[in-house]
Amino acid sequence: MLNGRVNVICDYITEVKAGRKAANPAVMRAIANLVSSLPLAKEHTDSFDNKARQQLVDALMITSLATLTKGIMTHDEIAAKSNVVYSNSVTSKKVRGLDIMTTFSRNLPL
Repeated sequence: MLNGRVNVICDYITEVKAGRKAANPAVMRAIANLVSSLPLAKEHTDSFDNKARQQLVDALMITSLATLTKGIMTHDEIAAKSNVVYSNSVTSKKVRGLDIMTTFSRNLPL
């Protein structure tokens, strides 16, 4: 919406400069007042650059944190699966070892 209105003003000034339209002093004064009321972009470029840079740093930090969190979660899942597999194999060996020991101790003469 604002861009369209600015384009209308730019087109009007371009046509007046080219001589295709006659300059209306009231319209030209209104345009001059509008332009003079707007702040200069040069005054605000440093603060804008600093804010834009800070937002970029914040976004990169959040992305890094998300990547680290995802890596830690993946590590935890793999560790849990590894623990399940290891505990099952150790438990079955212990059970088999206990079965052998109980069988052996039963056959010993007292």
